[in-house]
Amino acid sequence: MLTFIVRHSLRYPWLVLLLAAMLLALGIQTVRKAAYDVFPEFVPPQATVETEAPGYVAEQVEALVTRPLESIINGANGIEAVRSESIQGLSIINITFKEGSDPYRARQQISEALSDAVTQLPSGVGPPVITPLTSSTMDLLKIGFVSDRMSPMALRDLVQWTVRPRLLAAHGVARANVYGGEQRRIEVRVRPADLIAHGVSLADVATATRHILQIEGGGFADTPNQRILIQPDSGNVSSAAIAHTVLASNPGGGALHIGDVADVVDAPVPAFGDALVMGRPGVLMTLSSQYGANTLDTTKAVEAALAEVMPALKAKGVKVYPAMHRPANFIETALSGIQRDLLIGAAMIAVVLLLFMRDLRVAAITFLSIPLSLLAALIVLDLTGQTINTMTLGGLAVALGVVIDDAIVDIENIVRRLRGVEAAADRRAIIERASVEVRGPVVYATFVLALTIMPILFLTGLQGAFFAPLALSFLLATLASLLVAMTVTPALALLLLGRSEPHDEPGLLTRFKDWQQGITARLLPRPDIIAMAVGGIGLAALLGAMTFGNELLPSFRERHYVLQINGPVGASFDWMRRTGIAISEKLLAIPEVLSVEEQIGRAEAGEDSWEPHRGEFHVRLKAVGGASEDAAQEKIRAVLDGMPAVQSEVTTFLGDRIGESLSGETAAVVVSVQGGDLDTLDRVAGQVAAQLKATPNAADVQVQMQPGTPILRIALDPDRMALHGVDPANAGEAIDAVFKGIPAGQLSLPDRTVGAAVVVPPELRRDPEAVGEMLVRGINGQAVRLADISTIALEEGRATIAHDGGRRRQVVTANVAGSDVSGFVAGAQQRIAANVKLPAGVYLSWSGEAEGQAAASRQLASHVALAAIAIVALLILAFSGIRPALLILAGMPLALAGGVVAIWLAGGVLSLGALVGFVTLFGISARNAILLISHADHLVEEEGASWSRETLLRAVRERVTPIMMTALVTAFGLAPLALESGQAGREVQGPMAMVILGGLLSSLVLTLLLLPALMWRWRFPDSRSMEALPH
Repeated sequence: MLTFIVRHSLRYPWLVLLLAAMLLALGIQTVRKAAYDVFPEFVPPQATVETEAPGYVAEQVEALVTRPLESIINGANGIEAVRSESIQGLSIINITFKEGSDPYRARQQISEALSDAVTQLPSGVGPPVITPLTSSTMDLLKIGFVSDRMSPMALRDLVQWTVRPRLLAAHGVARANVYGGEQRRIEVRVRPADLIAHGVSLADVATATRHILQIEGGGFADTPNQRILIQPDSGNVSSAAIAHTVLASNPGGGALHIGDVADVVDAPVPAFGDALVMGRPGVLMTLSSQYGANTLDTTKAVEAALAEVMPALKAKGVKVYPAMHRPANFIETALSGIQRDLLIGAAMIAVVLLLFMRDLRVAAITFLSIPLSLLAALIVLDLTGQTINTMTLGGLAVALGVVIDDAIVDIENIVRRLRGVEAAADRRAIIERASVEVRGPVVYATFVLALTIMPILFLTGLQGAFFAPLALSFLLATLASLLVAMTVTPALALLLLGRSEPHDEPGLLTRFKDWQQGITARLLPRPDIIAMAVGGIGLAALLGAMTFGNELLPSFRERHYVLQINGPVGASFDWMRRTGIAISEKLLAIPEVLSVEEQIGRAEAGEDSWEPHRGEFHVRLKAVGGASEDAAQEKIRAVLDGMPAVQSEVTTFLGDRIGESLSGETAAVVVSVQGGDLDTLDRVAGQVAAQLKATPNAADVQVQMQPGTPILRIALDPDRMALHGVDPANAGEAIDAVFKGIPAGQLSLPDRTVGAAVVVPPELRRDPEAVGEMLVRGINGQAVRLADISTIALEEGRATIAHDGGRRRQVVTANVAGSDVSGFVAGAQQRIAANVKLPAGVYLSWSGEAEGQAAASRQLASHVALAAIAIVALLILAFSGIRPALLILAGMPLALAGGVVAIWLAGGVLSLGALVGFVTLFGISARNAILLISHADHLVEEEGASWSRETLLRAVRERVTPIMMTALVTAFGLAPLALESGQAGREVQGPMAMVILGGLLSSLVLTLLLLPALMWRWRFPDSRSMEALPH
């Protein structure tokens, strides 16, 4: 098959070049239209079910809403995990499906399961709603609005009803939540004494209000000539019109109007959230992108839509901050950085090829394999629905060495065979023979490399989502380069080298070969010493690697930080707003800070289950370097540390999202305390938190769901209600009117809707102690105080009750000062095991970055073990014996030792990216060894040379050029990534590149100096020439 492909490529070289030109054109087109993102989709298929339960506290929401819905949801197929939070007025259930599930079908299953759930929920609870499907990073854009000329209500109206619909219509936008300002509603503020005096109830007022606002279809009227449609219209209903609405007949004659018992005003809806923009009260809009949407294109579409409404906003005196968080900035920086690194690497590769080949045509033939192979890989990735992101580009960068090696091996052999041949010689036959004789070993070496990379390709979970695209792009580029080397390279060699004599090799290379031959000849008699040295160095590297710290993924250089703060449980919006303004002013005083915004609580239809005492800042930095970014982070932490009344946590945005995908929390370390009794869980969680704080390098330790929320409990007494003649319905309506308002319909306008509610005067709502003075109408028309028919007490309750798998849980979180998260977790687990005694029915579970790292390492180790078995089997098949396979594998510890040294020099932290680098390094080193042993075998078995010192030295000498060129090309291709390790977009690939670069050096020593001695001793031990060897 290989001979067939090469022969026909040489028979039709112009057709091959035409197909190559078409591939280049298609690849360029793909690059232009492909979807770009910073990372692949790394969050597994999920669905979030939100159910509004107005007026219910957390315990009631848990019992009446969350538990019934969890029972229904748990019966669906393919569910991996179900977590929920019950807060005042809201149940949120997060469902994670098993990896590989179709997100749309999974959501359909949940929708079908919930179709009958409404009948099982209490009256007044809204239907369960599945929130829109969003991308892994979720956030698309955060836009701030402030104004000195508009009231908070007018500003919120403008953003909610003018800006939001326009931006939500942009292609790729899934959701637009609005925080802050004042959301308008019509309040009918009843006067309890007047209600009782006129003998009407709260329900009567609500019904009358609802009737004037209600729109029903009016039908139509048929005339002899046409049909006329009837349109009732409440659009001109005003507060004054509602006040003049007839409520009942007046006993003294005439009509009783709503205005006789109530005041009708425009007022703000009781807030669930608030916002600060640059330290000022304002309105904040957060937009989320759809699942699979192109972040860059969607961001540009939203910005174009915003530009259309900007003149109107400026005319009204609104100042807009259009990019308080713009993830596209990091994507653009990261992608442009890696693309620049690839271009720099390619340019350096071209220089190396010219220096070695000393022939522009030969160098051009070799270099052309890079764009052809990489573009072919990108075409396949695009056809399979993959985005072009930092991981796929990183895979292509790592593949540069292998891609160029395929062409180098082929063209170097062709040039060597053409050197000195007769002008009349059949160059086509020579090129075919030269290309075919190296194809077999190269194919086997490629298969070994593919098997080496397979463990990464089949990783699951977050690590698989990140690194499988890297492995796939690497594998596709490698396979494409194999095909290019068998088709385009020989075809171009025939066309470009057929009429001229190839140049001799550079003198510098010749001198290096002479030096290498001398060293190798001296080492040949000492295989046992070399074997022990290789084993000793490998063991030392292994022991050294065991002392390294571990991290799943590094911190990302986004120039954007997320600050989560928890105020005292039960803190009001006013307290949080004052605290937020103080923090914002201090943050804005930091020179590196560009913008600051805070969202307090939750949006009315948002995905967060946050109470008013919780807030989240987004801090955007100016364009600063890595050191300045680290310094800015320390200054930000210092600001929060100076606010003792709040608990805080500082992460990057991507760190926040990755943490949530690992454990449901944003911190690096998460300890879930699960059981049944909430007080017991609180006590154990406090003990766990104390041990975490005592562990070295602990930071941001928090118990997430603190008890102590103030709750005003009103217990109606049936006996006292009967004594005073009070209908329970009237008493319930009075309580509703005080605290949440009785819904009374909505006013429908052409571009918006405005809700209406029947409430009591604000002074009754603000003072819990005055609630007992609320008057309730008895059946005989008498006025009864609420305190006379109920017991009213201020107690402590809970803001949030969390479940995991249907069981209650309390959560303790922590971050780690430094990179060794796994070491921190190991120390914390020892402390907790020694000092925390778990009551019966209570258990701990750990999640977060350390557990993700451990799971990834275990999974990678098991996959590598299987791949190693397959590699040994393939090598035995390739060399018809186990001895060459053992020779190849025996030298791998030394090759990997260089990577260990590189990690040690870089700080001694072993990330998942570094582990991927070791796996890739193994494949590259094994490939070099395979090609060297194969070439020696070729000289003996095909060219009839005896197995002697001269044959072995000749084999090594003839492999020096491709090995050195491949090593230098790989080094120069990866050098930009390694040198900019830790910069935006290179955080993952940088450590990987450093491992490969360090390993390349030790791999060169192994392949060119040490492996020949091992081959001399163990390749053909019974066929060695007995001639004297130099000592």
